[in-house]
Amino acid sequence: MAQRLLPATYDAVRQPQAMQQMARQLVTTLDPKALAYQIIGPTGEIVMRSDNAPEAPFQVRRQAGFHDTPRYRVYAQPAAADGYFIEVAEPAMHRSEALWRAVGLTVGPLLLFLPLSWFLIRWAVFRSMSSLDRLRWEIGHRDGSNLSLIPDMGLPTELAPILAAVNRLLERLGRALAAERQFAANSAHELRTPIAAVLAQMQLLSAQLAGTQHAERAVRIVNQIKGLSSLAEKLLQLSRTGAGVGMQQDPVDILTVLQVLVDEFRRHEGVGDRLIVTAECQDEFIVQGELDILGITLRNLIENAIRYGASDEPIEIVVERGRQIRLLNGGAVISSETLEALKKPFVRGSSIGAGGGLGLAIVDSVMKQIGGSLTLISPVIGRGSGFEARLVFPEPT
Repeated sequence: MAQRLLPATYDAVRQPQAMQQMARQLVTTLDPKALAYQIIGPTGEIVMRSDNAPEAPFQVRRQAGFHDTPRYRVYAQPAAADGYFIEVAEPAMHRSEALWRAVGLTVGPLLLFLPLSWFLIRWAVFRSMSSLDRLRWEIGHRDGSNLSLIPDMGLPTELAPILAAVNRLLERLGRALAAERQFAANSAHELRTPIAAVLAQMQLLSAQLAGTQHAERAVRIVNQIKGLSSLAEKLLQLSRTGAGVGMQQDPVDILTVLQVLVDEFRRHEGVGDRLIVTAECQDEFIVQGELDILGITLRNLIENAIRYGASDEPIEIVVERGRQIRLLNGGAVISSETLEALKKPFVRGSSIGAGGGLGLAIVDSVMKQIGGSLTLISPVIGRGSGFEARLVFPEPT
């Protein structure tokens, strides 16, 4: 603006009125918010000014450059005539409005864009992480009974090596577990015949030693051989369940299986009427599984109650409508830490009894394979002592 006013200062002294009109044509000065100007003479008087400029000179030094006053930002520049100065001022309110307008134009779109960018970033991150969630789900569903390789899921290039490494690990674990199960099964199978032969010979010897001083020792040896035979049988059962035999999905009426087992155990010495069955569903209880494996599961559960439960208290089997079977027996309270450990092989809650600590591990393995669950509770709900094993079966498909 000062440059445009330079022509008005050529003859400012001789023709002030003409120059005033010329300045008005060069610069519009009607708006009070617009730039104001003054042309100052050699003695400090105002030779020419705009309509919105103050009548008194701006309180700044006569020096080229920018100067600040409370109401104006002033730019001074020498005029064409010697001793004259052109001073152009911008009102402070105009500067403030321009500043806030600039801030609004800059910050406003950012405030609108930030929520949109937040949603876009979340969508992009969740979309990219969905493949990780699928991989995590697949890995989480692998266990000792399911070590199948994870199929190709179209993972990003960065995650493909992870999938390949996990599959290699599953392969190695599968081979190691298969070798271990095969060894246990073969060992147990090979031991059955010699154990049976030894048991038969020992029973014959025990009968011959009856009434002698060695009779008691012979009976103890017979009982120990029976325990060894039972352990070999449990190892065979554990290897079968670990191999995933329980995942065969055939419809089985578990009430029929339970009734057969109850009739068998009631004939055992010391059981008889202690075994009480209460069934809320009288018709049938269909479970998807394999008949022999489900029978092994219930057998181990009942054997566990007979072996470790209080011998003078009843053993209750309650078949509920919510697809649950509860087995309750008396005995001392078992701590929560021991209860959780009882599901592991070779763990017993008590040193009393001849068991090998495999029964509940077999039951837990089978229930997981068929999609059910085994829950151990002590003391029995509503009582001050006892032990409860609760089987929850899935709905048949």
